[in-house]
Amino acid sequence: MFNRHLRNLIAQSVPDGRRRVAIHKANPSCLTYIPADAVAPPPYIESLLTHSGVRRAYRLVKRIEPFTAEFPALPEGTIEITGRTDVGLIREHNEDSFLFGDLAIGEKFSENNAGILRVEAVPAILMVADGVGGAASGEIASSLATQVAFDSLRQFSERGALKGAVVIADSLQQAVLAANRAIHTHSRENRVHHGMGTTATIALIIGGMVYFAQVGDSRAYVIRDGIAHQMTKDQSLVQRMVDAGKLTQEQAERSEHRNIILQALGPEPTITPEFTRDRLRPNDVIVLCSDGLSNQMSAGEIAAIVNAKVDLEAICEALIDRAIETGAPDNVTVVAGRYTAPNVD
Repeated sequence: MFNRHLRNLIAQSVPDGRRRVAIHKANPSCLTYIPADAVAPPPYIESLLTHSGVRRAYRLVKRIEPFTAEFPALPEGTIEITGRTDVGLIREHNEDSFLFGDLAIGEKFSENNAGILRVEAVPAILMVADGVGGAASGEIASSLATQVAFDSLRQFSERGALKGAVVIADSLQQAVLAANRAIHTHSRENRVHHGMGTTATIALIIGGMVYFAQVGDSRAYVIRDGIAHQMTKDQSLVQRMVDAGKLTQEQAERSEHRNIILQALGPEPTITPEFTRDRLRPNDVIVLCSDGLSNQMSAGEIAAIVNAKVDLEAICEALIDRAIETGAPDNVTVVAGRYTAPNVD
């Protein structure tokens, strides 16, 4: 039943000229992007939205959190960050990118020069992007996303604009939108890369808070007191079905359609990122990862590895090694940061 509805969803929703973008099955593990206008109009989805609970979930996906409530002033802390990526066991190219950096001085590390960064009492960024659209296109899209987002937030930081929850959230949104415009423009100007895109998961640490931005299905976790808390929601077809009550979380994790995402940076001129935030606590570990990791490991398994090791490089290495042990059909990328600060509780 679900398979038939899925086929109808795609067939009825994606214009003929765009099905090359919507259906990408060269490798079953590859991300598949369905254009934004393919989500709401189909009769099946529309019928789901007639139910009040589902309609509320749909609105939650689309709305942007206002960030109007301020948290009490918190002491600035320190975060140490590192990252690692691996092509996996099946793919020939690595289309993932990551970046982490110090927004105050502009120091940054990526998949090309990964190291350990220690950022004290100033804004820091962690980001993972999973490219869509084929080897060269995916690599370009994910790399553009990380670089443009960093540069945009760096400019806001230099102007002293990263102050206050509302302004910070708006700056983060503008950085995501700038990345989308850059990728979309590059795709339009270079036909060989037409339709390219990327997921994007960003964590911005500032003033004892972490702000997350989400497009696609890469993930962010905060491991706190031994438990991994998922801070982002996948913008995927199976997550939409979970929200609609048509799939359980366990069924979604096993679904052959979990590679279908409903939003990505690049393919469309406009996007709707999702935002969340949290107050950081001493010894919190932030983990950002592509679905090459989250599809292979549960949140509990991620927490167990983080809890077993202190060294951040060892954590990243162990997470990727575990994904490879389970088959690693996709590229695997992880960025991890440990936050320390005076205990304010």
